[in-house]
Amino acid sequence: MNPNHHAKKKAKELTRHNGLSYAANLAQVVREMTAIGAAQSPSPYSTGGGGIVLEHRFGAVLLSHLLTGRPVPALGDHITPTHVRFQGHAISRVDDILVRGRSSAGAEHLLSVGVRRRPRLVASDAKSVQLVEAFLDVVISQWPLLRSGRRRLALAVVPACRPAHQLADLAVVAAAAASSGEFRRRMAQGGHASKEVRDRLVQFDALVTAAVPAGRIDGAIQRPAELAWRLLSKLSLIELRLEGADLSDRTQAVGQLQRLTPHGLASEADALFSHLAELVGIYAPSGSEVDLASLMADLEGLPHFVPPAGPVIAAGVKSVPGVQAHPAAVPGVRGTAANSRQDVVVWSQSTVSGKAVQPVLADGTLVVRDGYWLLGFDAATGEPMRPLQTAFSSLPVIGDGQVFVADRERRIVSVDLRAGRKGQPLPAHMLDAAAVVDHGTLFAASPNAHIHAVDLASQVLLWALPVSGIPVAPPQVHAGRVFLQTGTRSGAGGAAEDSSLWAFTTAGALQWVHEQQDGALLHWSVLGEHVYVFSRHEADLHKITALDVPSGQTCWQYAFTGELIGRPAVGDHALYLTMADGVIALDNGTGRDRWRTAGAFGRVAAAAHAGDGVVYVGLWQPRCLIALDADTGAELWRKKTTGSFTSTPFSASGIVYGGHRGGVLHGWNARSRREVWRAEVMWDEARQGTPLLVDGRAYVTSSNGKIYALALHV
Repeated sequence: MNPNHHAKKKAKELTRHNGLSYAANLAQVVREMTAIGAAQSPSPYSTGGGGIVLEHRFGAVLLSHLLTGRPVPALGDHITPTHVRFQGHAISRVDDILVRGRSSAGAEHLLSVGVRRRPRLVASDAKSVQLVEAFLDVVISQWPLLRSGRRRLALAVVPACRPAHQLADLAVVAAAAASSGEFRRRMAQGGHASKEVRDRLVQFDALVTAAVPAGRIDGAIQRPAELAWRLLSKLSLIELRLEGADLSDRTQAVGQLQRLTPHGLASEADALFSHLAELVGIYAPSGSEVDLASLMADLEGLPHFVPPAGPVIAAGVKSVPGVQAHPAAVPGVRGTAANSRQDVVVWSQSTVSGKAVQPVLADGTLVVRDGYWLLGFDAATGEPMRPLQTAFSSLPVIGDGQVFVADRERRIVSVDLRAGRKGQPLPAHMLDAAAVVDHGTLFAASPNAHIHAVDLASQVLLWALPVSGIPVAPPQVHAGRVFLQTGTRSGAGGAAEDSSLWAFTTAGALQWVHEQQDGALLHWSVLGEHVYVFSRHEADLHKITALDVPSGQTCWQYAFTGELIGRPAVGDHALYLTMADGVIALDNGTGRDRWRTAGAFGRVAAAAHAGDGVVYVGLWQPRCLIALDADTGAELWRKKTTGSFTSTPFSASGIVYGGHRGGVLHGWNARSRREVWRAEVMWDEARQGTPLLVDGRAYVTSSNGKIYALALHV
């Protein structure tokens, strides 16, 4: 039985008997499943070893990769190593080495290395059985990660180990086979391996049978023959040339370390390598995990070491490839910088139906949802691409330079707007737009009340977990956690009743569930150490509940009356709630009032914006933009306009921008308070969303369906 189906069935049975909610019981069942899996997963490679000197030298080689940023063999040539973990036992030998690294998309990859000098690899050898048992434990418990390539296994041996070389030959055939059956057929046909390698397979099958962890076999899928193929197909061999006459691995590491020495001398690099081996002797017994920062701290003051010069990373958002530094004028479109009369419209294009919403950016392509059509424009030039018709009309999911939508069967498919075609479906389903991409993983909320995680590089389903109710909004990822709101029905005004907020780790472990016991959940935000949940209750009563991010426990709660406008603005130490008649500032750590302007000025119809110690509020009546001191709420200045504000102001590079119903987007210098920029454009924020700001440009879809690229005043 599918374990998720079993979890749901058990949760329903508990709900009938213990009086708790289905969400609470399902959360408890999922936690129990996770705990059982963890209890059955001992730390791999807990016995054996390859000898202290050999292991310390290999550890030093890995630390040299960490210092120089070179790829680690068997981890992947496209992966930059970030951490090396050493695990020791009572006699101070390195039991195993775990290397962590990240891809260019930010996805974490792990390599587990078992270091054995000359393993016999036969069933009669207890050390070989223990080694393979540890490997199999990873295969059984983390097969999706192994399939995706995010988790890798390696056996490090000396070059003269014949059994390991035969195992490596088997691994080549296994990796080329799509299944255990195909692997066995290839081995039986001959021509794929020598007789001694085929004999090694017989011995390895016996070794796997003897090494299968007790209680870890679950039906035919994980029978010994299947496990043998899975292990072989994901196992790499690392030859350690670090002793005797062949020291080529050490020589290569010393050569790479020369650029981290004062004079680039081989003698200095040799001394640095020897010092790294000595550090491994300190790290290994305590099971230390070392990253670049901690390693450099331990090397500080060493006479033969010069710290590597790190790359310079510019602050702010990424540039759009090919975007010009200075805009070109667009005939027939009015927009000027107030101080120089410079045209601010870089380009403009028409959409299909006039119902287009604000754009999103995917790898230099502006993606615009226009009804059931997806439109693409080159962000630099505005050149339109071939439109694609889709099954639903919600916003696409953007991440890692890719665009994803749901097809008619709710399968997740990628779309290439430049080529005008759709890709193959991913192994998961989603409600339209109910997904988010983070560090190479797509997290999707499915119609059958599950949350799925898919590795985009390999298109492998990493994990799937059940939730109660139907997801009512896309999941969000913050600080290594995935948050998902579910509910059983929708309330008035977009609120969700009978809602729960779920928090998972990105690895698929449930951390906590917050059930909205009364009222309707409006929305929620993760800011720093808290999750702020906004709910509406009887009449015009609202509540904010601040939850602790790691535990989900309630830290404080604040109740208030009145009409809440939009989402809160966020400052360094406060949340700014926009009400229909003013602004309330709350201390984001305690929930206490800092100040409020309720009734101090006219009607507000759009949420406030906070930036650089100022809170900006656009008023419906009187028609003006007001700047408030973020600490005290005192009015700093106001600017009258010809139209009422119905969209949230925004700021960039010391300029605050506000657009109103008069059809003008103004830009005021926050210090001089003078207008320095304007463009004639208007949009409906409630229907179309917020303009996109990227690298000195604003991309705006107007109310009449035209899209503009505007050069902001920088």
